[in-house]
Amino acid sequence: MPLLPPLLVESVAWRLAVSEHSAAVLAGAMLADDPAAAAGPLAEALAVDPPLAVWAACRARQEGAEPRDAHGLATWLAGRAVERFADADDVAADASGVPPVDLPQQDAHNVQDTDRLSRVEQAVARAELVAALAAEDPDASADEAYLAALVHEPAVWFGPAGAPGAAGVSPMTVSQQLGQDVQGDHARRIAEAVGLLSGQTPDESKRDLIAESRQRGAAAAARWAEPSAGPAISLNKLAARLARLRALETQWHAALEQEKLEAMAEFAAGAGHEINNPLAVIAGRAQLMLQEEADPERRRALALISAQAKRVYEMIADMMLFARPPAPVFEPVDLAALVDRLIERWQPQMAEQAVGLRRVGREGPLTVEADPTQLNVALGAVLRNALEAIGHDGQVDVELDETDLAAIIRVRDNGPGISASARRHLFDPYYSERQAGRGLGLGLSKCWRIVVTNHGGTIDVAGRPGQETVFSITLPKRRDGGLPRRRGDTGK
Repeated sequence: MPLLPPLLVESVAWRLAVSEHSAAVLAGAMLADDPAAAAGPLAEALAVDPPLAVWAACRARQEGAEPRDAHGLATWLAGRAVERFADADDVAADASGVPPVDLPQQDAHNVQDTDRLSRVEQAVARAELVAALAAEDPDASADEAYLAALVHEPAVWFGPAGAPGAAGVSPMTVSQQLGQDVQGDHARRIAEAVGLLSGQTPDESKRDLIAESRQRGAAAAARWAEPSAGPAISLNKLAARLARLRALETQWHAALEQEKLEAMAEFAAGAGHEINNPLAVIAGRAQLMLQEEADPERRRALALISAQAKRVYEMIADMMLFARPPAPVFEPVDLAALVDRLIERWQPQMAEQAVGLRRVGREGPLTVEADPTQLNVALGAVLRNALEAIGHDGQVDVELDETDLAAIIRVRDNGPGISASARRHLFDPYYSERQAGRGLGLGLSKCWRIVVTNHGGTIDVAGRPGQETVFSITLPKRRDGGLPRRRGDTGK
């Protein structure tokens, strides 16, 4: 039977067996383009495979997640299956200092495996009965009760104490790994279900529920032991190959993006040389004629020519900034003072469109090591984006926050919101989704280059159509405290 990646408990790397059906579902989750789509089948597999549920719950707890039901646990696992299975043996050996303990693999036709199959049957029957008891209470969650009962007494899946290569695992230790604090109604229902299934507390009114739970437990055990009709699946090998493919894809996209940036820089440099000279002539003549012109209509036309020439010049400069951003000049910067000055400069333009602009949240200075000129450009781009999103009549709030290592700037607007497809391309040069009211240009692209490339920060974007949009810019307070670089929360 397939083995799950090693699970570290008490410095011992244990490996639990899963059914071949569960292995096929896990393989499908790894191959799925959208992990969320794999959560449903994976939740069904978790619900009838107690060792898999115990393993996943322990791993989730060790990584700081606490899913409350099988679907939540499946959603957590679906997005991480490839990483958790790839190179699992090496990771376990490095972390624990000892090789993994492989528990005996199961064979449905081997009498020695009767106890293991009986445990699967008992665990699923117990979970089914506890969920049925919880369903009778309108204030209880049957799904949460099911998972709590399924992983009850988790240490039974880790073999007997004194197993080869290990000192054994106590139920208390595994419960701690699971973060299991089953009290109150869940504990009462689990105890009641154990008594009903063992016959120690007979209750004729529950006879049908008991029988149905036992039938489902037996069906789950039979499914758990059923051999696969297809070829055996090596989850570790599949995950390792998928991980290599993802790494190659990431490297290819990084190389392609770098080539695109270099091509843009070369184009901008050539365009700047060839276009800026005639632009300077056009703008200069327009300004000269404007000084001598008295007719109001002609003055407006000449002013428009001058403004558009300046716009072309700025577009070329923006392309150069995005493709080859200048090295930042770091110095201590009070973000609170910088934001206040930026708000003061932008308020008149916002007021023209009946848009309010204010700073909210914490008061007092917030110092980071940064390039103030570049931060002004980046934050100005986000404010312009918010204004273009709203159009007219709205509110933009700028909030400052901090952690021990980072400063956080949140720009929140109550515009029309942003779609998932637009969020994926927000930082692409010249991308525009007119339905969302966003502008056309390099503003957000420049912001990303300044924040992420030059300052080692991150940009996250949250929002949906019809809801407010929030840009969260995180900057390390010190130059040696750079954050993992991410291009928004959109997978860029």
